[in-house]
Amino acid sequence: MRGAGGRIAAGLIVTVLGVGLSFANVFAPLNRLGHDVLLAVHDRVADAADADRRIALVVIDEVTHRTPPFSETPEVAWTPYLADALDAIADQGATAIGLDVVYPKTLATPDLLPGYDRPLLQSFARLGRSGRLVLGEVRLSEETIAPYAGQVLAAGADNVRPLQFTPDPDGVIRSYPASFPLDGGGRVSSFANELAARANGAMAAVPFLMGFPEARTIPVYRLSATPTCTDDGARLDAFFDNRIVLMGTWLDVEDRHMAANRFQQPNQPAVTTLPCGGVSAGREIDRQSVPGVFIHAAALKTILNGSAPLAFGRVSAHLAALAGLALLAAGFLTLSPVQGLLLLGATVAGAWLAAAIAFARADLILPAPEWSALALGAYLLLISYRVFFEDQQKRWIRHAFRHYLSPALVDDLAAHPERLKLGGERRPVAVMFLDLAGFTSLSERLQDRPEDLVRILNEALGRFAEEIERQGGFVDKFIGDAVMGVWGAPATGDNDAQAAARTALLCRKAMQAGGKELSGLRIGLSCGDAIAGNMGAAKRFNYTVV
Repeated sequence: MRGAGGRIAAGLIVTVLGVGLSFANVFAPLNRLGHDVLLAVHDRVADAADADRRIALVVIDEVTHRTPPFSETPEVAWTPYLADALDAIADQGATAIGLDVVYPKTLATPDLLPGYDRPLLQSFARLGRSGRLVLGEVRLSEETIAPYAGQVLAAGADNVRPLQFTPDPDGVIRSYPASFPLDGGGRVSSFANELAARANGAMAAVPFLMGFPEARTIPVYRLSATPTCTDDGARLDAFFDNRIVLMGTWLDVEDRHMAANRFQQPNQPAVTTLPCGGVSAGREIDRQSVPGVFIHAAALKTILNGSAPLAFGRVSAHLAALAGLALLAAGFLTLSPVQGLLLLGATVAGAWLAAAIAFARADLILPAPEWSALALGAYLLLISYRVFFEDQQKRWIRHAFRHYLSPALVDDLAAHPERLKLGGERRPVAVMFLDLAGFTSLSERLQDRPEDLVRILNEALGRFAEEIERQGGFVDKFIGDAVMGVWGAPATGDNDAQAAARTALLCRKAMQAGGKELSGLRIGLSCGDAIAGNMGAAKRFNYTVV
Protein backbone atom coordinates (compact mmCIF):
# COMPACT_ATOMS: atom_id res chain seq x y z
CA MET A 1 0.00 0.00 0.00
CA ARG A 2 1.69 3.17 -1.21
CA GLY A 3 0.72 6.70 -2.09
CA ALA A 4 -2.56 8.44 -1.31
CA GLY A 5 -4.55 5.24 -1.85
CA GLY A 6 -2.34 3.38 0.59
CA ARG A 7 -2.83 6.06 3.23
CA ILE A 8 -6.59 5.97 2.87
CA ALA A 9 -6.57 2.19 3.12
CA ALA A 10 -4.30 2.26 6.20
CA GLY A 11 -6.51 4.86 7.88
CA LEU A 12 -9.65 2.83 7.20
CA ILE A 13 -8.07 -0.37 8.48
CA VAL A 14 -6.96 1.26 11.73
CA THR A 15 -10.35 2.92 12.23
CA VAL A 16 -12.30 -0.30 11.62
CA LEU A 17 -9.92 -2.27 13.83
CA GLY A 18 -10.28 0.24 16.67
CA VAL A 19 -14.07 0.30 16.50
CA GLY A 20 -14.10 -3.50 16.38
CA LEU A 21 -12.04 -3.65 19.57
CA SER A 22 -14.43 -1.16 21.16
CA PHE A 23 -17.42 -3.33 20.20
CA ALA A 24 -15.67 -6.39 21.63
CA ASN A 25 -15.34 -4.54 24.96
CA VAL A 26 -11.61 -5.26 25.02
CA PHE A 27 -10.97 -2.08 26.98
CA ALA A 28 -13.40 -2.87 29.82
CA PRO A 29 -10.55 -3.44 32.34
CA LEU A 30 -9.04 -0.07 31.43
CA ASN A 31 -12.41 1.65 31.76
CA ARG A 32 -12.94 0.13 35.18
CA LEU A 33 -9.54 1.39 36.26
CA GLY A 34 -10.41 4.79 34.78
CA HIS A 35 -13.56 4.91 36.90
CA ASP A 36 -11.46 4.46 40.04
CA VAL A 37 -9.02 7.16 38.93
CA LEU A 38 -11.88 9.59 38.25
CA LEU A 39 -13.20 8.99 41.77
CA ALA A 40 -9.81 9.91 43.21
CA VAL A 41 -9.45 13.00 41.00
CA HIS A 42 -12.96 14.16 41.86
CA ASP A 43 -12.22 13.67 45.55
CA ARG A 44 -9.12 15.86 45.23
CA VAL A 45 -10.82 18.81 43.55
CA ALA A 46 -14.34 18.69 45.00
CA ASP A 47 -15.36 20.81 47.95
CA ALA A 48 -15.64 19.01 51.28
CA ALA A 49 -19.23 17.93 52.01
CA ASP A 50 -21.01 18.30 55.33
CA ALA A 51 -21.41 15.31 57.63
CA ASP A 52 -24.40 13.15 56.74
CA ARG A 53 -27.31 13.48 59.16
CA ARG A 54 -29.34 10.57 57.77
CA ILE A 55 -26.90 7.65 58.21
CA ALA A 56 -24.57 6.54 60.98
CA LEU A 57 -22.31 3.54 61.50
CA VAL A 58 -21.76 1.81 64.83
CA VAL A 59 -18.81 -0.52 64.43
CA ILE A 60 -16.76 -3.15 66.18
CA ASP A 61 -13.12 -2.12 65.75
CA GLU A 62 -9.84 -2.98 67.42
CA VAL A 63 -10.44 -0.42 70.16
CA THR A 64 -13.79 -2.07 70.93
CA HIS A 65 -12.06 -5.42 71.25
CA ARG A 66 -9.62 -3.87 73.75
CA THR A 67 -12.32 -2.13 75.81
CA PRO A 68 -14.08 -3.84 78.80
CA PRO A 69 -16.42 -5.67 78.92
CA PHE A 70 -15.73 -6.70 75.28
CA SER A 71 -12.06 -7.39 75.94
CA GLU A 72 -12.98 -9.80 78.73
CA THR A 73 -15.69 -11.71 76.84
CA PRO A 74 -15.61 -14.05 73.81
CA GLU A 75 -17.36 -12.45 70.85
CA VAL A 76 -20.10 -15.10 70.79
CA ALA A 77 -21.04 -13.92 74.28
CA TRP A 78 -21.40 -10.24 73.31
CA THR A 79 -25.14 -10.55 72.69
CA PRO A 80 -26.23 -8.74 75.90
CA TYR A 81 -23.99 -5.76 75.06
CA LEU A 82 -25.27 -5.77 71.49
CA ALA A 83 -28.82 -5.70 72.88
CA ASP A 84 -27.99 -2.65 75.03
CA ALA A 85 -26.62 -0.83 72.00
CA LEU A 86 -29.63 -1.73 69.83
CA ASP A 87 -32.05 -0.55 72.52
CA ALA A 88 -30.19 2.73 72.96
CA ILE A 89 -30.08 3.41 69.24
CA ALA A 90 -33.76 2.50 68.80
CA ASP A 91 -34.88 4.59 71.79
CA GLN A 92 -33.20 7.65 70.29
CA GLY A 93 -35.41 7.45 67.21
CA ALA A 94 -33.40 5.57 64.58
CA THR A 95 -35.64 5.01 61.58
CA ALA A 96 -34.01 1.69 60.62
CA ILE A 97 -31.19 -0.50 61.92
CA GLY A 98 -29.19 -2.89 59.77
CA LEU A 99 -27.04 -5.56 61.37
CA ASP A 100 -24.01 -6.48 59.22
CA VAL A 101 -22.84 -8.97 61.84
CA VAL A 102 -23.96 -12.60 61.56
CA TYR A 103 -24.07 -14.84 64.65
CA PRO A 104 -24.72 -18.37 63.31
CA LYS A 105 -24.02 -19.93 66.73
CA THR A 106 -25.18 -19.21 70.28
CA LEU A 107 -24.30 -20.02 73.88
CA ALA A 108 -28.00 -20.14 74.78
CA THR A 109 -28.33 -23.92 74.57
CA PRO A 110 -29.54 -26.33 77.27
CA ASP A 111 -26.02 -27.64 77.69
CA LEU A 112 -24.37 -24.20 77.97
CA LEU A 113 -26.17 -21.00 79.02
CA PRO A 114 -29.92 -21.31 78.44
CA GLY A 115 -31.60 -17.92 78.19
CA TYR A 116 -28.30 -16.05 77.78
CA ASP A 117 -29.41 -14.40 74.52
CA ARG A 118 -32.85 -13.35 75.83
CA PRO A 119 -32.05 -9.58 75.89
CA LEU A 120 -30.89 -9.66 72.25
CA LEU A 121 -33.88 -11.73 71.11
CA GLN A 122 -36.23 -9.33 72.88
CA SER A 123 -34.60 -6.39 71.10
CA PHE A 124 -34.89 -8.24 67.79
CA ALA A 125 -38.55 -8.99 68.41
CA ARG A 126 -39.39 -5.40 69.31
CA LEU A 127 -37.52 -3.88 66.38
CA GLY A 128 -38.68 -6.59 63.98
CA ARG A 129 -42.37 -6.01 64.75
CA SER A 130 -41.93 -2.27 64.18
CA GLY A 131 -40.28 -2.91 60.81
CA ARG A 132 -37.08 -1.10 61.81
CA LEU A 133 -34.68 -4.07 61.87
CA VAL A 134 -32.89 -5.76 58.97
CA LEU A 135 -30.59 -8.69 59.72
CA GLY A 136 -27.97 -9.88 57.26
CA GLU A 137 -27.06 -13.25 55.85
CA VAL A 138 -24.43 -14.36 53.36
CA ARG A 139 -25.61 -16.59 50.52
CA LEU A 140 -22.78 -18.66 49.11
CA SER A 141 -22.93 -20.99 46.12
CA GLU A 142 -23.81 -24.07 48.16
CA GLU A 143 -24.74 -22.81 51.62
CA THR A 144 -26.01 -19.78 53.49
CA ILE A 145 -24.37 -18.25 56.55
CA ALA A 146 -27.39 -16.91 58.44
CA PRO A 147 -28.23 -15.89 62.00
CA TYR A 148 -29.15 -18.90 64.12
CA ALA A 149 -32.78 -19.94 64.05
CA GLY A 150 -33.72 -18.22 67.32
CA GLN A 151 -32.63 -14.81 66.02
CA VAL A 152 -34.51 -15.27 62.73
CA LEU A 153 -37.63 -16.36 64.64
CA ALA A 154 -37.42 -13.37 66.97
CA ALA A 155 -36.77 -10.78 64.27
CA GLY A 156 -39.06 -12.31 61.64
CA ALA A 157 -37.95 -14.17 58.52
CA ASP A 158 -39.02 -11.22 56.37
CA ASN A 159 -36.43 -9.04 58.10
CA VAL A 160 -33.38 -10.95 56.78
CA ARG A 161 -31.60 -9.79 53.62
CA PRO A 162 -28.46 -10.88 51.68
CA LEU A 163 -25.20 -9.10 52.48
CA GLN A 164 -22.96 -10.25 49.62
CA PHE A 165 -21.55 -7.97 46.94
CA THR A 166 -20.92 -8.48 43.24
CA PRO A 167 -17.29 -7.56 42.48
CA ASP A 168 -16.11 -6.87 38.95
CA PRO A 169 -13.78 -9.36 37.19
CA ASP A 170 -10.76 -7.57 38.70
CA GLY A 171 -12.10 -8.22 42.20
CA VAL A 172 -12.98 -4.56 42.85
CA ILE A 173 -16.46 -3.62 44.07
CA ARG A 174 -17.94 -0.73 42.10
CA SER A 175 -21.63 -1.58 41.81
CA TYR A 176 -24.26 -2.75 44.25
CA PRO A 177 -27.09 -5.22 43.55
CA ALA A 178 -30.69 -4.10 43.87
CA SER A 179 -31.99 -7.61 44.56
CA PHE A 180 -31.15 -11.33 44.52
CA PRO A 181 -33.07 -14.28 43.05
CA LEU A 182 -34.76 -16.76 45.39
CA ASP A 183 -34.42 -20.50 44.96
CA GLY A 184 -38.16 -20.94 44.63
CA GLY A 185 -38.61 -18.05 42.21
CA GLY A 186 -39.05 -14.34 42.74
CA ARG A 187 -36.49 -11.92 44.12
CA VAL A 188 -35.56 -10.40 47.45
CA SER A 189 -34.16 -6.90 47.90
CA SER A 190 -30.52 -6.37 48.87
CA PHE A 191 -29.45 -5.24 52.34
CA ALA A 192 -28.98 -1.50 51.65
CA ASN A 193 -32.01 -1.40 49.35
CA GLU A 194 -34.19 -2.82 52.08
CA LEU A 195 -32.90 -0.32 54.66
CA ALA A 196 -33.64 2.56 52.31
CA ALA A 197 -37.14 1.25 51.71
CA ARG A 198 -37.77 0.91 55.47
CA ALA A 199 -36.58 4.48 56.11
CA ASN A 200 -38.29 6.52 53.39
CA GLY A 201 -39.54 4.16 50.68
CA ALA A 202 -36.61 4.79 48.29
CA MET A 203 -35.44 1.72 46.39
CA ALA A 204 -33.17 1.01 43.45
CA ALA A 205 -34.72 -1.09 40.70
CA VAL A 206 -31.51 -2.26 39.04
CA PRO A 207 -27.84 -2.69 40.05
CA PHE A 208 -26.08 0.67 40.32
CA LEU A 209 -22.64 2.23 40.69
CA MET A 210 -21.91 3.63 44.12
CA GLY A 211 -21.02 7.24 44.91
CA PHE A 212 -18.03 6.60 47.14
CA PRO A 213 -16.70 10.18 47.67
CA GLU A 214 -19.93 11.21 49.43
CA ALA A 215 -19.84 8.11 51.65
CA ARG A 216 -16.84 9.51 53.52
CA THR A 217 -19.19 12.01 55.15
CA ILE A 218 -20.99 9.23 57.05
CA PRO A 219 -20.01 9.32 60.76
CA VAL A 220 -18.59 6.13 62.27
CA TYR A 221 -18.86 5.46 66.02
CA ARG A 222 -17.50 2.69 68.22
CA LEU A 223 -19.84 0.10 69.66
CA SER A 224 -17.80 0.08 72.89
CA ALA A 225 -18.96 3.61 73.79
CA THR A 226 -22.69 3.02 73.38
CA PRO A 227 -23.32 0.74 76.41
CA THR A 228 -21.24 3.06 78.60
CA CYS A 229 -23.42 6.00 77.72
CA THR A 230 -26.65 4.06 78.32
CA ASP A 231 -25.38 2.79 81.65
CA ASP A 232 -24.72 6.37 82.71
CA GLY A 233 -28.21 7.38 81.60
CA ALA A 234 -26.97 9.87 79.04
CA ARG A 235 -29.05 10.66 75.98
CA LEU A 236 -27.65 10.03 72.48
CA ASP A 237 -30.35 11.76 70.47
CA ALA A 238 -27.80 14.08 68.81
CA PHE A 239 -26.34 11.07 67.04
CA PHE A 240 -29.07 8.58 66.14
CA ASP A 241 -32.34 10.51 65.97
CA ASN A 242 -33.98 10.09 62.55
CA ARG A 243 -31.02 8.15 61.17
CA ILE A 244 -30.50 4.82 59.48
CA VAL A 245 -27.90 3.01 61.58
CA LEU A 246 -25.70 0.19 60.28
CA MET A 247 -23.79 -2.02 62.69
CA GLY A 248 -20.82 -4.10 61.56
CA THR A 249 -17.14 -4.88 61.93
CA TRP A 250 -14.39 -2.34 61.21
CA LEU A 251 -11.30 -4.48 61.69
CA ASP A 252 -7.93 -4.54 59.97
CA VAL A 253 -8.27 -8.06 58.56
CA GLU A 254 -11.91 -9.15 58.74
CA ASP A 255 -14.64 -8.40 56.18
CA ARG A 256 -12.54 -5.98 54.11
CA HIS A 257 -12.94 -5.51 50.39
CA MET A 258 -11.25 -3.68 47.54
CA ALA A 259 -13.64 -1.00 46.29
CA ALA A 260 -13.67 1.66 43.58
CA ASN A 261 -12.47 4.31 46.04
CA ARG A 262 -9.14 2.51 46.54
CA PHE A 263 -7.12 5.46 45.19
CA GLN A 264 -8.71 8.07 47.43
CA GLN A 265 -6.60 9.33 50.33
CA PRO A 266 -8.12 8.54 52.77
CA ASN A 267 -10.80 6.33 51.25
CA GLN A 268 -12.91 5.82 54.40
CA PRO A 269 -13.99 7.93 57.38
CA ALA A 270 -12.21 7.82 60.68
CA VAL A 271 -13.74 5.87 63.56
CA THR A 272 -14.68 8.29 66.34
CA THR A 273 -15.30 7.69 70.02
CA LEU A 274 -18.77 8.52 71.28
CA PRO A 275 -18.39 9.64 74.90
CA CYS A 276 -21.42 10.81 76.82
CA GLY A 277 -20.59 14.45 76.40
CA GLY A 278 -19.63 14.69 72.77
CA VAL A 279 -17.51 13.13 70.03
CA SER A 280 -13.73 12.76 70.11
CA ALA A 281 -11.83 12.73 66.84
CA GLY A 282 -10.71 9.38 65.48
CA ARG A 283 -7.70 8.20 63.52
CA GLU A 284 -7.95 8.02 59.73
CA ILE A 285 -7.00 4.66 58.26
CA ASP A 286 -4.86 4.76 55.11
CA ARG A 287 -5.34 1.54 53.17
CA GLN A 288 -6.99 0.54 49.92
CA SER A 289 -9.47 -2.01 51.26
CA VAL A 290 -12.59 -0.86 53.13
CA PRO A 291 -14.91 -2.63 55.59
CA GLY A 292 -17.99 -4.31 54.18
CA VAL A 293 -20.33 -2.23 56.35
CA PHE A 294 -18.88 0.91 54.74
CA ILE A 295 -19.75 -0.42 51.28
CA HIS A 296 -23.34 -1.01 52.42
CA ALA A 297 -23.39 2.55 53.78
CA ALA A 298 -22.06 3.91 50.47
CA ALA A 299 -24.79 2.04 48.60
CA LEU A 300 -27.43 3.28 51.05
CA LYS A 301 -26.35 6.89 50.63
CA THR A 302 -26.32 6.53 46.84
CA ILE A 303 -29.92 5.26 46.94
CA LEU A 304 -31.08 8.05 49.25
CA ASN A 305 -29.37 10.74 47.15
CA GLY A 306 -30.37 9.22 43.81
CA SER A 307 -26.78 9.99 42.77
CA ALA A 308 -25.54 6.78 41.20
CA PRO A 309 -22.87 7.60 38.58
CA LEU A 310 -23.94 6.79 35.03
CA ALA A 311 -21.71 4.94 32.58
CA PHE A 312 -21.48 6.41 29.08
CA GLY A 313 -23.65 4.37 26.69
CA ARG A 314 -21.75 1.76 24.71
CA VAL A 315 -23.35 2.73 21.40
CA SER A 316 -22.37 6.35 22.00
CA ALA A 317 -18.86 5.21 22.93
CA HIS A 318 -18.58 3.24 19.65
CA LEU A 319 -19.75 6.20 17.57
CA ALA A 320 -17.37 8.54 19.37
CA ALA A 321 -14.53 6.07 18.76
CA LEU A 322 -15.42 5.87 15.05
CA ALA A 323 -15.46 9.65 14.57
CA GLY A 324 -12.38 10.24 16.71
CA LEU A 325 -10.29 7.53 15.04
CA ALA A 326 -11.19 8.78 11.58
CA LEU A 327 -10.03 12.30 12.45
CA LEU A 328 -6.92 11.09 14.23
CA ALA A 329 -5.99 8.79 11.33
CA ALA A 330 -6.15 11.75 8.95
CA GLY A 331 -3.94 13.75 11.27
CA PHE A 332 -1.39 11.00 11.93
CA LEU A 333 -1.05 10.30 8.20
CA THR A 334 -0.64 13.97 7.31
CA LEU A 335 1.48 15.38 10.13
CA SER A 336 5.09 14.58 10.91
CA PRO A 337 5.71 11.99 13.66
CA VAL A 338 6.55 14.72 16.17
CA GLN A 339 3.44 16.71 15.26
CA GLY A 340 1.42 13.50 15.44
CA LEU A 341 2.80 12.85 18.93
CA LEU A 342 1.66 16.32 20.00
CA LEU A 343 -1.77 15.59 18.54
CA LEU A 344 -1.86 12.31 20.47
CA GLY A 345 -0.95 14.07 23.72
CA ALA A 346 -3.61 16.72 23.18
CA THR A 347 -6.20 14.03 22.41
CA VAL A 348 -5.45 12.00 25.54
CA ALA A 349 -5.40 15.09 27.74
CA GLY A 350 -8.67 16.28 26.22
CA ALA A 351 -10.33 12.91 26.78
CA TRP A 352 -9.37 12.85 30.46
CA LEU A 353 -10.31 16.50 30.97
CA ALA A 354 -13.72 15.88 29.42
CA ALA A 355 -14.15 12.80 31.60
CA ALA A 356 -13.26 14.73 34.76
CA ILE A 357 -15.70 17.53 33.92
CA ALA A 358 -18.49 15.12 32.99
CA PHE A 359 -18.04 13.20 36.23
CA ALA A 360 -17.93 16.34 38.39
CA ARG A 361 -20.93 18.04 36.79
CA ALA A 362 -23.18 15.20 35.69
CA ASP A 363 -21.92 12.03 37.45
CA LEU A 364 -21.27 10.71 33.93
CA ILE A 365 -18.36 8.31 33.43
CA LEU A 366 -16.78 8.74 30.00
CA PRO A 367 -14.53 5.92 28.71
CA ALA A 368 -11.40 8.10 28.67
CA PRO A 369 -9.03 5.11 29.07
CA GLU A 370 -10.59 3.36 26.07
CA TRP A 371 -10.36 6.47 23.89
CA SER A 372 -6.78 7.10 25.02
CA ALA A 373 -5.77 3.52 24.22
CA LEU A 374 -7.40 3.72 20.78
CA ALA A 375 -5.63 7.00 20.03
CA LEU A 376 -2.27 5.57 21.12
CA GLY A 377 -2.81 2.41 19.06
CA ALA A 378 -3.77 4.44 15.98
CA TYR A 379 -0.65 6.57 16.34
CA LEU A 380 1.69 3.60 16.69
CA LEU A 381 0.13 1.65 13.81
CA LEU A 382 -0.04 4.54 11.36
CA ILE A 383 3.40 5.91 12.16
CA SER A 384 4.76 2.38 11.78
CA TYR A 385 3.02 2.11 8.42
CA ARG A 386 4.64 5.32 7.30
CA VAL A 387 8.08 4.24 8.52
CA PHE A 388 8.03 0.72 7.11
CA PHE A 389 6.16 1.37 3.88
CA GLU A 390 6.16 4.99 2.76
CA ASP A 391 9.46 6.06 4.28
CA GLN A 392 11.10 2.84 3.11
CA GLN A 393 9.92 3.62 -0.39
CA LYS A 394 11.29 7.16 -0.13
CA ARG A 395 14.64 5.86 1.08
CA TRP A 396 14.73 3.42 -1.83
CA ILE A 397 14.00 6.18 -4.33
CA ARG A 398 16.66 8.47 -2.89
CA HIS A 399 19.19 5.64 -2.90
CA ALA A 400 18.31 4.57 -6.45
CA PHE A 401 18.51 8.03 -8.05
CA ARG A 402 20.84 10.06 -5.86
CA HIS A 403 23.83 9.41 -8.15
CA TYR A 404 22.19 10.55 -11.38
CA LEU A 405 19.27 12.85 -10.48
CA SER A 406 19.33 16.35 -9.06
CA PRO A 407 18.52 16.52 -5.32
CA ALA A 408 15.37 18.54 -6.04
CA LEU A 409 14.12 15.90 -8.46
CA VAL A 410 14.89 13.08 -6.03
CA ASP A 411 12.94 14.86 -3.27
CA ASP A 412 10.04 15.40 -5.65
CA LEU A 413 9.95 11.70 -6.56
CA ALA A 414 10.15 10.69 -2.89
CA ALA A 415 7.22 12.97 -2.07
CA HIS A 416 5.19 11.67 -5.05
CA PRO A 417 6.21 8.04 -5.61
CA GLU A 418 3.11 7.41 -7.68
CA ARG A 419 4.94 9.14 -10.56
CA LEU A 420 7.45 6.32 -10.59
CA LYS A 421 6.39 2.97 -11.99
CA LEU A 422 9.06 0.32 -11.78
CA GLY A 423 9.43 -2.38 -14.39
CA GLY A 424 9.10 -0.17 -17.45
CA GLU A 425 6.44 2.10 -18.89
CA ARG A 426 5.90 3.84 -22.20
CA ARG A 427 6.29 7.60 -21.99
CA PRO A 428 7.53 10.54 -24.14
CA VAL A 429 11.13 11.51 -23.42
CA ALA A 430 13.95 13.66 -24.75
CA VAL A 431 17.41 12.08 -24.94
CA MET A 432 20.74 13.83 -25.46
CA PHE A 433 24.08 12.18 -26.25
CA LEU A 434 27.30 14.19 -25.86
CA ASP A 435 30.60 12.84 -27.18
CA LEU A 436 34.05 14.41 -26.91
CA ALA A 437 35.70 14.88 -30.29
CA GLY A 438 39.40 14.06 -30.50
CA PHE A 439 39.41 12.03 -27.32
CA THR A 440 41.20 9.09 -28.94
CA SER A 441 44.07 11.34 -30.14
CA LEU A 442 44.25 12.94 -26.71
CA SER A 443 44.46 9.50 -25.11
CA GLU A 444 47.38 8.58 -27.33
CA ARG A 445 49.23 11.79 -26.46
CA LEU A 446 48.69 11.27 -22.75
CA GLN A 447 49.29 7.54 -22.63
CA ASP A 448 52.19 8.10 -20.24
CA ARG A 449 50.10 10.42 -18.07
CA PRO A 450 46.79 8.61 -17.47
CA GLU A 451 46.11 10.70 -14.38
CA ASP A 452 45.93 13.86 -16.48
CA LEU A 453 43.66 12.14 -18.96
CA VAL A 454 41.21 11.14 -16.21
CA ARG A 455 41.29 14.66 -14.77
CA ILE A 456 40.49 16.27 -18.13
CA LEU A 457 37.71 13.73 -18.78
CA ASN A 458 36.10 14.20 -15.32
CA GLU A 459 36.19 17.97 -15.58
CA ALA A 460 34.43 17.92 -18.94
CA LEU A 461 31.87 15.27 -18.04
CA GLY A 462 31.27 17.00 -14.67
CA ARG A 463 30.37 20.29 -16.43
CA PHE A 464 27.96 18.46 -18.72
CA ALA A 465 26.33 16.56 -15.85
CA GLU A 466 25.78 19.80 -13.89
CA GLU A 467 24.04 21.39 -16.85
CA ILE A 468 21.85 18.32 -17.43
CA GLU A 469 20.68 18.23 -13.81
CA ARG A 470 20.27 22.01 -13.64
CA GLN A 471 17.83 21.79 -16.54
CA GLY A 472 15.71 19.06 -14.94
CA GLY A 473 17.23 16.00 -16.61
CA PHE A 474 19.14 13.10 -15.22
CA VAL A 475 22.41 11.52 -16.22
CA ASP A 476 21.48 8.08 -17.44
CA LYS A 477 25.07 6.88 -17.87
CA PHE A 478 28.64 7.75 -18.74
CA ILE A 479 30.04 5.78 -21.67
CA GLY A 480 33.77 6.39 -21.93
CA ASP A 481 34.04 9.97 -23.18
CA ALA A 482 30.28 10.27 -23.74
CA VAL A 483 27.34 11.10 -21.48
CA MET A 484 23.65 10.27 -21.93
CA GLY A 485 21.05 12.64 -20.48
CA VAL A 486 17.29 12.03 -20.29
CA TRP A 487 14.29 14.32 -19.76
CA GLY A 488 10.74 13.10 -19.16
CA ALA A 489 11.69 10.08 -17.07
CA PRO A 490 11.34 9.23 -14.29
CA ALA A 491 9.47 12.54 -13.81
CA THR A 492 7.96 14.73 -16.50
CA GLY A 493 8.99 18.39 -16.71
CA ASP A 494 7.19 21.41 -18.12
CA ASN A 495 8.80 21.09 -21.58
CA ASP A 496 11.35 18.31 -21.76
CA ALA A 497 12.28 18.86 -25.42
CA GLN A 498 13.11 22.53 -24.87
CA ALA A 499 15.07 21.65 -21.72
CA ALA A 500 17.16 19.13 -23.69
CA ALA A 501 17.88 21.62 -26.50
CA ARG A 502 18.76 24.35 -23.99
CA THR A 503 21.10 21.96 -22.21
CA ALA A 504 22.87 21.15 -25.52
CA LEU A 505 23.59 24.85 -26.11
CA LEU A 506 24.80 25.33 -22.53
CA CYS A 507 27.07 22.28 -22.77
CA ARG A 508 28.62 23.61 -26.01
CA LYS A 509 29.19 26.96 -24.32
CA ALA A 510 30.77 25.22 -21.31
CA MET A 511 33.00 23.25 -23.69
CA GLN A 512 34.20 26.41 -25.39
CA ALA A 513 35.01 28.01 -22.07
CA GLY A 514 36.95 24.94 -20.92
CA GLY A 515 40.51 23.90 -21.48
CA LYS A 516 42.20 23.58 -24.88
CA GLU A 517 43.00 19.88 -24.49
CA LEU A 518 39.73 18.83 -26.15
CA SER A 519 39.11 19.74 -29.78
CA GLY A 520 35.30 19.62 -29.95
CA LEU A 521 31.94 18.25 -28.91
CA ARG A 522 29.41 16.14 -30.76
CA ILE A 523 25.75 16.40 -29.64
CA GLY A 524 22.78 14.30 -30.64
CA LEU A 525 19.15 15.01 -29.58
CA SER A 526 16.06 12.87 -30.00
CA CYS A 527 12.45 13.19 -28.78
CA GLY A 528 9.69 10.59 -28.80
CA ASP A 529 8.19 7.64 -26.99
CA ALA A 530 10.49 5.27 -25.12
CA ILE A 531 10.27 2.53 -22.53
CA ALA A 532 11.56 3.84 -19.17
CA GLY A 533 12.23 1.59 -16.21
CA ASN A 534 14.62 -0.71 -14.43
CA MET A 535 16.46 -2.86 -16.90
CA GLY A 536 19.22 -5.40 -16.63
CA ALA A 537 19.61 -8.60 -14.60
CA ALA A 538 17.65 -9.64 -11.53
CA LYS A 539 20.57 -8.82 -9.22
CA ARG A 540 21.99 -5.93 -11.17
CA PHE A 541 19.88 -3.35 -12.98
CA ASN A 542 19.82 0.35 -13.86
CA TYR A 543 17.10 2.83 -14.54
CA THR A 544 17.28 3.80 -18.20
CA VAL A 545 15.24 4.42 -21.34
CA VAL A 546 15.10 2.37 -24.51
